[in-house]
Amino acid sequence: MSKEQIRYQLERLDPIINQLKKKKNLQEKLSFLSSLCSENHLYASFLDLLNFCKKKQELLVVYAIIIIGQAPNVFNISQIKSDFTNKFSALLKFLIEIEDFYKEIGGIIGYHAMVLHLILQEESNLFRTAYSPPPLTSLDSSTFTLQKLVKEGICQLDRTAIFLPIGGAGDRLNLTDAVNQAPLPAALLPFLGFTLLEGIIRDLSSYEHLFFKLFHTPIHLPIVLMTSEEKNNHYYILKLLEEKNWLKRPKESLHILMQPLSPVITEEGHWSLKNPLELYLKPGGHGVIWKIIKESKTLKKLIKTGNVQAGVRQINNPLAGLDGTFLALLGAGFKEKKSMGFISCERPLYSAEGVNVLVEESKEKDYFYTVSNIEYPDFTRKNIEEVPLTSQSPYSSFPSNTNILYINLKALNQALQKCTLPGALINMKTLVPFIDINGNKQQIKGGRLESTMQNIADYMQIKRSKPLSKKDFKQLKTFALFSPRFKTISPTKKAFIKGQPPIDTPEQAYYDLQLNNYQLFKEYCHFYLPDIKEFEDYLATGPACQILYHPALGPLYSIICQKIRGGQLAKNSELKLEIAEVDIENLKVTGSLHIDAIGATTHDHFKERTLYQAGRCTLKNVEVNNKGIDLQKTNNYWKNQFAYLEKVTILLQEGAEFYGENLLLKGSHHFEVPAFHRLIVTQNYKGQLCEQLCAIQEPSWYWQYSFDCSDKIMLTKVEKKSL
Repeated sequence: MSKEQIRYQLERLDPIINQLKKKKNLQEKLSFLSSLCSENHLYASFLDLLNFCKKKQELLVVYAIIIIGQAPNVFNISQIKSDFTNKFSALLKFLIEIEDFYKEIGGIIGYHAMVLHLILQEESNLFRTAYSPPPLTSLDSSTFTLQKLVKEGICQLDRTAIFLPIGGAGDRLNLTDAVNQAPLPAALLPFLGFTLLEGIIRDLSSYEHLFFKLFHTPIHLPIVLMTSEEKNNHYYILKLLEEKNWLKRPKESLHILMQPLSPVITEEGHWSLKNPLELYLKPGGHGVIWKIIKESKTLKKLIKTGNVQAGVRQINNPLAGLDGTFLALLGAGFKEKKSMGFISCERPLYSAEGVNVLVEESKEKDYFYTVSNIEYPDFTRKNIEEVPLTSQSPYSSFPSNTNILYINLKALNQALQKCTLPGALINMKTLVPFIDINGNKQQIKGGRLESTMQNIADYMQIKRSKPLSKKDFKQLKTFALFSPRFKTISPTKKAFIKGQPPIDTPEQAYYDLQLNNYQLFKEYCHFYLPDIKEFEDYLATGPACQILYHPALGPLYSIICQKIRGGQLAKNSELKLEIAEVDIENLKVTGSLHIDAIGATTHDHFKERTLYQAGRCTLKNVEVNNKGIDLQKTNNYWKNQFAYLEKVTILLQEGAEFYGENLLLKGSHHFEVPAFHRLIVTQNYKGQLCEQLCAIQEPSWYWQYSFDCSDKIMLTKVEKKSL
């Protein structure tokens, strides 16, 4: 269809949708559409199909397809050679689901019309809208401000839920099932030895651990997981959860909701089909999470059980939990009584990333304001220009939206009374299957209606009688914090291909993570480290050194540097700390050192008696010297898969302790401490190691956490004291 034909069709459909929304029940809708169909010239051609409709809902969706002019395409049965009844029934099932899910916008007819409006790229004239860079509070400019926000975020964790849209497919990651080669969800990408989903849960467990250490009260953050039907995403996520014992969490703390699939429409306005009577369907965007949370009554349940706010993360950004950024976002939202908040960072010019904006809408004498989001496919329609931050800057004047969000649950509930599918857009860049009326298969550009979760902020505006001045920006219900990009976002969206830019690959995400860990150990823990390598050198020969740690070690850098004080890592060395409780001073590593505590955090256990029984390790003036990773073999750093020549491993079972002081550990060593035992390792003047193992009933030491007068968390080591 040409744009003129699309406009003509919309002139016909829009009044129908308005009338349809006024109908009170299914029968009224059915009568209305039936009368319209009797006037449609296509109606007679499809009368026979009505005989196969056994339910009123089935009749309704057939009428809807006829009215939008897609019956010759969707109901083309000339190519069906067998099993027509089952195929037609399956098609009707999907159509009924689409009709029901999009009922607020007019069901199938409303969905089709909205896509046509978006194809025309025309904005509503109801408001005069201006977009400008949003007011930003920097998390890098004032340590004092950051500490106050982090403290507030921690204090509100027992009233916080977490929303995780994890329905994305791993197509561009070449992620497949090893057994049947079926495509796997992006959430199952193995990163640092864990799936991306497990990585986020580890981050969340570190917040729970931090809350417990401060307030001595165990909590489990309620987590809402939105899966998808796309390529068996839901099945594989459930399989992972069951295999991993629900990620060591109470099963009832996980709320698993599945988003439906949406029909794909070509750029000419026709519905896409994979095969005759088989729609081509794709997920409707992460914004449908709000509608699903509301209709499943999950939102109501969360509010009823005392949750007042939520944090949102996306599955493909493993950097989002570093240090205190996420906690500061939660704290800022609660402290300032905001409805919604964003983490922003620098956005490279011309990158395929959405932006945060200050929206000003004016209508007659009133002005409406909010901080919101515009996705990059919508830049043209919204007249967003790629203007550099400064004349020589590689970054845009608009900051990047990272999909790290804060949301107040009651404000969300109020916004959902106005709109359940915010931020509607289409991206018509992908080739999709299309079958013409003669049965010929083609590939045409197309897309589906997508909803963006960030744009629920569009329904959290403030209204003013005059333009808002900069000094009054604090009155906004929405806000944005600014965090440095290298510490905030590095997505794992696609497989790395040599010769192509590495952005959005696991290789780049791992490199960026190591940059952060390098900064942590050099600037906070005061380690001597080898000069960091450029990305190309890292790809060729590995990182200058590798540092990995369980997030419960902090997660705040200000906590980690109190547990680890001074040391040195030699070139090509590796330090892996899969543990929360350490007291390390003057540690020197040449080669590889692994410290692994089974049940690294208190929240790997649910029994009250074991809440304090995480393994702990003390190293003072210890030097490790071994051959470490075999650099001649193929090693996958971002997957944490290595071949070793030598390494030192300290493995702590539940409640176990290791103590080593003034040691030189040469070559390979493996120390395994049984549950509720303490191993003391000393070294005589000949260099021989002496081991003393004794049973313990309780920890011989622990870190006591408390806030000081500047809201910084201070640690005090308490020794030989019953808990």
